[in-house]
Amino acid sequence: MRALRILLAEDEPAVAASVEQELRALGHEIVGEAATGKEAVSLAAQTEPDLVVMDIMMPDGDGIEAARQIAERSPTPVVFLSGYFDEDLLQGVVASGGLAYLLKPATSDQLQAALTLAQERFRQMEDLRDQVRRLEQALEARKLITRAKGLVMQRHGLTEEEAHRRMQKEASRSNMKLVDLARAILAAEPFVGEER
Repeated sequence: MRALRILLAEDEPAVAASVEQELRALGHEIVGEAATGKEAVSLAAQTEPDLVVMDIMMPDGDGIEAARQIAERSPTPVVFLSGYFDEDLLQGVVASGGLAYLLKPATSDQLQAALTLAQERFRQMEDLRDQVRRLEQALEARKLITRAKGLVMQRHGLTEEEAHRRMQKEASRSNMKLVDLARAILAAEPFVGEER
């Protein structure tokens, strides 16, 4: 695992020092330390960490809400720490998008395992988000092309296949993407669609 830039949010100084020492021993860089959820949100915006290690119970509220706020600004993997196990807290961690839940005191091996798992799961989620974005863009492009093709069919009395072929030729001749040509057609920009 590569070295990570980590934001540590822990209100108990002794626990914070211990976790920081473990993280540094594992080769990671601590880019900020917060003692409250509000500080964690602010430091995350300033430092843009690769990962956040967050205490669940913070003096100004819970770390789960701070993690939500951090994720709203910039999706970042979060490993939660807690002094005890609680089913309701675990459900909150899951709902916030937390990727690991460790009980204090966490050993070096436990921390490393949680960091590795959180990073990999986060990468997979980002890949899925990218795939969804690409599919949404492809679907939107398909809709635009279909609508434009309908206009070309109507204007020139062509079949769907003929209209599609004509649009492809024009896009190629004009050195544009088919979807860009479709946008131009739909925006009522001039369309040179006559056979050459």
